[in-house]
Amino acid sequence: MRIVRPLLTLIGALTVIGLLIMAVLFIFAPQLLQNEDNLQTADAIVVLGGNYYRPIYAAELYNKGFAPKLFVSKPVVLPEEMKVRDLEIGYLYQWEVMRDILIKNGISADKFSFFGQANVSTIEEAEELNKALTSDIKSLILVTSPLHTRRAGIIFREILPKDVRIYVVSTPYDIVPTQWWTNFRAAPFVVLEVAKTLYYELGGGFRSSNQILH
Repeated sequence: MRIVRPLLTLIGALTVIGLLIMAVLFIFAPQLLQNEDNLQTADAIVVLGGNYYRPIYAAELYNKGFAPKLFVSKPVVLPEEMKVRDLEIGYLYQWEVMRDILIKNGISADKFSFFGQANVSTIEEAEELNKALTSDIKSLILVTSPLHTRRAGIIFREILPKDVRIYVVSTPYDIVPTQWWTNFRAAPFVVLEVAKTLYYELGGGFRSSNQILH
């Protein structure tokens, strides 16, 4: 019985420490998810799917002369989007909106190209970009959202050739609130990003070939 009380005390202490660590990680999750590089000129700008701020900011960087061309992710078209398109009400797919954003910002169609056909995840975007890169591309500006910068940087640096320099930057339009758990946009993004990061570190990855059912 002498060992029971010290054991319970140890368990209680470890529980308190664990809860404190979880609380700190919870509060500071956005800071842990962000890891940006200093913006540099590059051979091309890469626009990831999922957020229209990304092509908007990429267009701004292009027009400021940071790179002479763009690679744009072609996101998956979901089955429900196809159903809406069938109604002939002028619905645009995400990749079409991204294309129009670039053209509206004065970027001619010969200055950007899409990579992939139905990208559903960051890992698939990296794999598809790796197939599309030409030997003359030695540096890339990767444009994404603030909370996505760390995971995107890790994935692209692991998949792309080691001699390709990658500068991960975020759009200035995605504002991350301090009390992120009270924001209806930030809260699910943080939770999902933490889950996706852990899933990737455990060897997982989402791909269109086994995720989308038509």
